[in-house]
Amino acid sequence: MTVTSAIPLLTLPMAPPRVYPLMRSFFRLSVLMVALLSLAGLLEAQMPPAGPSLPTTPSPEKKAAVKRGVHWYRHPVRPTPDEQERYAASLHKANRLRESANAYQALVYAWPDSPQAAAAQLSLAGIQQERQRYDKAFDEYQYLIDNYAGKFSYIEVVERQFQIANHLMSAKRGQFLIFPGFEAPERALPLFEKIIRNAPSWEKAPLAQLNIGMIHEANHDPEEAIAAYEVLLNRYPGSSWAPGASYHQACCLEELSNDRPNDESALNAARSALVDFIRTYPDNSGVPDARLRLDRLNIRRERMAFERAYFYDRLAHRPEAALQSYEDFVKRFPSSESTPLARERIEVLKSLVKGTPSP
Repeated sequence: MTVTSAIPLLTLPMAPPRVYPLMRSFFRLSVLMVALLSLAGLLEAQMPPAGPSLPTTPSPEKKAAVKRGVHWYRHPVRPTPDEQERYAASLHKANRLRESANAYQALVYAWPDSPQAAAAQLSLAGIQQERQRYDKAFDEYQYLIDNYAGKFSYIEVVERQFQIANHLMSAKRGQFLIFPGFEAPERALPLFEKIIRNAPSWEKAPLAQLNIGMIHEANHDPEEAIAAYEVLLNRYPGSSWAPGASYHQACCLEELSNDRPNDESALNAARSALVDFIRTYPDNSGVPDARLRLDRLNIRRERMAFERAYFYDRLAHRPEAALQSYEDFVKRFPSSESTPLARERIEVLKSLVKGTPSP
């Protein structure tokens, strides 16, 4: 039988961690930089303040940088704004839209105060719209309005902005292969708001305000929609779009009332809005639907009134409050199916209240 002796394992001592010379140098350099920065801050604090500098007229390049931002890749390829404009127009005519837009943009950057700048900015916005870059086109039209007022047809530009906002209101996003995409009308909200600020007295400003309300309504935000319709009715009461705003506002108030079935004030607000719409615009095409909505609210109103009286009578056992509620119900709803029962309870409660000793 062979016996093998166990071989003891040798444990080697661990080598101390090595600090690389490069890391050590980097650490020393960092400490030195911190010390130098601290010293520079102390010296700057002890220096006397500099005197006022003489005003200088900014160069056209600086003006362009302030207006549009610095873009090193936007440089004109012609020496004058007139030649640059003709060059950009030739690119547009050749259907080289992207290059033409860059050329017009370079003109506005380099010569923002030139006679050609406003026309170049208008052409730039039109090309972006032609390229279906609608958000960009709207912003370019807005830049034209903000910086070159009086140098273009104002209503024409606002009309173009309105067309873009209308398109974005109904256009679908995320379309890819077999996927149909989805509508995102809220994209148009800030655009319509800017249009109204740009031209509050324009003939289509009420329609822009109506669209704001309809977008909120489509996004199931009735409170914001009600506020938007209220703005239209207060600011443009004689507009041809006021009846639509009145109808949609009443519908939103009914929606809020349906969401709060026990809130009598919400029900009364919706009912009042529908009655006001029917009375103010009796020939409007929305009146038949408004009457149906009003009938539904009246049925709810009748039921709520009877349930209140029933609660005081049968559940809370407060005969005086029940008597008053039943009498109010009979007065308000004399033709209701529940009126005979209410009259019976009134007779019973009268005798009960008479027999109750006064406190």
